[in-house]
Amino acid sequence: MCGIIACIGVADPLLGPRMLDAIGHRGEDERRIERIGAQCLLGISRLSIVDARGGSQPLHDPTGRLHVVCNGEIYNHRSLRADLSHEFEFATDSDTEVILALFRKYGPACARLLDGMFAFVVYDELTGDFLACRDRYGIKPLYYARTARAWFFASEAKAFAVLDENIEAFDLIEPGAQVYCSTLLRWHERGAPRAKSVPSAGMVRALLESSVAKHLMVDPHIGVGTFLSGGIDSSIVTALCAKYRPDTTAFTVGVPGSPDIAAARQVCEHLAIAHVIRWLELDEARALLPDAVRHTESFNPALVLEGLMTMLLAKAAREAGVKVVLCGEGADEIFGGYGVFLNKSPDAFGRCMRLALDNIHNTECLRLDRATMAYSLEARVPFLDPALVEYVTNLPMTSLLGDPAGQAVEKMILRQSCEDLLPGAIVWRSKMGFYHASGILPVIQAVEAEISDRDFEACRQAYPAARLRDKFSMFLFTHWQALFGAFAGERAFERFGAYPVLQEVFDDREAMFSGTGETEPALA
Repeated sequence: MCGIIACIGVADPLLGPRMLDAIGHRGEDERRIERIGAQCLLGISRLSIVDARGGSQPLHDPTGRLHVVCNGEIYNHRSLRADLSHEFEFATDSDTEVILALFRKYGPACARLLDGMFAFVVYDELTGDFLACRDRYGIKPLYYARTARAWFFASEAKAFAVLDENIEAFDLIEPGAQVYCSTLLRWHERGAPRAKSVPSAGMVRALLESSVAKHLMVDPHIGVGTFLSGGIDSSIVTALCAKYRPDTTAFTVGVPGSPDIAAARQVCEHLAIAHVIRWLELDEARALLPDAVRHTESFNPALVLEGLMTMLLAKAAREAGVKVVLCGEGADEIFGGYGVFLNKSPDAFGRCMRLALDNIHNTECLRLDRATMAYSLEARVPFLDPALVEYVTNLPMTSLLGDPAGQAVEKMILRQSCEDLLPGAIVWRSKMGFYHASGILPVIQAVEAEISDRDFEACRQAYPAARLRDKFSMFLFTHWQALFGAFAGERAFERFGAYPVLQEVFDDREAMFSGTGETEPALA
């Protein structure tokens, strides 16, 4: 996992280091910037996971014509390598190198053959052509900025703050999209619902096992862990991870007496694995809020607060010698786990799920990526495996929402698929509200006590598009404005401050978890 930058159309030797400095936290193992001809700079801050010794980037094809930097993991790189080895001379064991071979053979269509999470830039030194591409669900980030003379790409938006030129366009590359020779196009279409999958808890289990196994692709010496909240999603990931890696360490954050801590302890005792609890110190959390805004590049309270908690977990994991963690993100989106999905017609239920999944790159994936990479930790999301997503998102609603004893239970088929893995109290545990379960509420209250009603109203009237709902969001906004307001452009508040769909629900996580969201969301 890495932070990457690319400058195409200009090769200013001073610009690349400045851009890379802004995102250097994403990879602590190696830092390289190369000038490719007279028109290109490629740079990387690398966190080495696969082929740690031989996978230095940028990578080059045998002819010296094609060059690539990539942030991510290609899980099917070995099978691709076997298919391509008769026509491409591989020089490393790096999963990134297969991108060069695929691009040489298939051009911009190469992304369709990749199974993984990735954001990469390929540059053809002979023609000047380039391809900047992002994975189908947007697990890994990639932004672009365009000026009159050049294209710039980076893993985080903050890298563009150092540009001295007038930025004509700035945005993220959407999931399943790419920029090829200055043209923005999609390589993966978000399809309409297909024929319904046949419900089978056994099939869910098999797909989960396969996904977790391939998400454990690391060099042998790399430490592996999980983020464990004690909920069903992270508990299943932890149980399956421990099956393949008995040396797995689970990491949990919370306050003494938290029900999440108690549930996570029960899971780890059941699995007989190491468990690290990162106690939440309220003074520390308050002091870290500006850092959480900087890393998440957002002033959305849900994203920043959950990002802060994830940052604490990431720091604990790195201190324990772990470089890769598997997480439960994505399960709520594909299994219909949010409370707002309840009490919907099948059609409305399906639309809500698709909206949440189509925008996960701006919600859970964004928060997880930024918060873990703040400490050079790679987070992987087995629930977003394409085969699993395809199967589950086409299940009928009745297999996802159960009604035992007259009480709605979300993610029914997921729970049924793993009943033998975990204690019954964990399998059938109800979701808890984030603010209460985490113990973060006193931090919010302390911040709001410092802001007067007059200052809040003045800020809200000055920036109506920011949709500041309370004093806490105002506090986050003022820090964000100082960091990103100067270059964010006309869509600044939409791009950085708000979840793009189900806005009111995603703003208020308690409504999501309690199932009280009754309003039909507008469809994008």
